[in-house]
Amino acid sequence: MPSENYTRRGGQRLTYLIAYDKGEYFIERDGQLKKAVPDAMATGIAPSEATPELMLRMAIGDIESLNGMDE
Repeated sequence: MPSENYTRRGGQRLTYLIAYDKGEYFIERDGQLKKAVPDAMATGIAPSEATPELMLRMAIGDIESLNGMDE
């Protein structure tokens, strides 16, 4: 599963690790799981449309807005 470090632009500018693949992504910070989206259906996206690139963009959006997680 590919992974990428991402530093939030606002707030405390903390760095998160995003592991993503087709239809899923997981966000960690300092070894703690902050958010898990284990399948595309949880996001309301058809599995056929849930490309790894889209999952990465969605994870970045969640980090920037702190959607479903704390900083």
